Amino acid sequence: MPLPETTSPANQSKPALLEVVNVHRDFDGGHVLALRGVTLTIREGEFVAIIGSSGSGKSTLLSLLGTLDTADQGEILFKGEPITKLKDPAAFRSHNIGFIFQAFHLLPTLTALENVQVPMFEMGWSVGERQRKARELLQAVGMEHRLDHLPSKLSGGERQRVAIARSLGNDPHILLADEPTGNLDSRNSHQIMELLQRVHREKGMTMVLVTHDMHVARAADRIITMRDGLVVSDEPSHHPVESVA
Repeated sequence: MPLPETTSPANQSKPALLEVVNVHRDFDGGHVLALRGVTLTIREGEFVAIIGSSGSGKSTLLSLLGTLDTADQGEILFKGEPITKLKDPAAFRSHNIGFIFQAFHLLPTLTALENVQVPMFEMGWSVGERQRKARELLQAVGMEHRLDHLPSKLSGGERQRVAIARSLGNDPHILLADEPTGNLDSRNSHQIMELLQRVHREKGMTMVLVTHDMHVARAADRIITMRDGLVVSDEPSHHPVESVA
């Protein structure tokens, strides 16, 4: 089934959506320099992979992009507006950003259908609207037969499919994925990447994916490589993973 349309299709002229300008972030009183002056631009409709070894700063950067953390120095702009000084980061996230995590982060006492509705509560939709949209999203990711199952009754691949459906529940402008295949075997990993490619293709969704796996990164259109808190390369992906139509 095709994925439901987003509220605002990606602008094909690809203006800047996120701009990172000389961003620094340190921890442990300055003893750990996670980011050391990162500058980059992510445009509307791009699928960008950020790759690097553990400790390279890639997950720290993703947290800053998602307003889960704040920079010590520098600026991050969303559609030209600074997000580093937001008065209500949670409200910004709920209306603009979808998240996918390595550990799924599904609520254990909620069914698949209920989990997908979680980000919709901030949108002011009725119960019927939430349930309809959640069903559509679960059907789109191939989980229509597991609507009433708790996460404990789902496989790892199934949980990540539910998590992807949930990440789209608030019609986000950008999807941030932190090691989305990290807890999956190779077969499920390939299927999840095919699904993310389809989300990108059908919805024109801007996506930023963090991974340590170059094979996963090649599913993106562009690969940014980080090392020791710095961007060391930023190039188009020349060998994308083949998608299943």
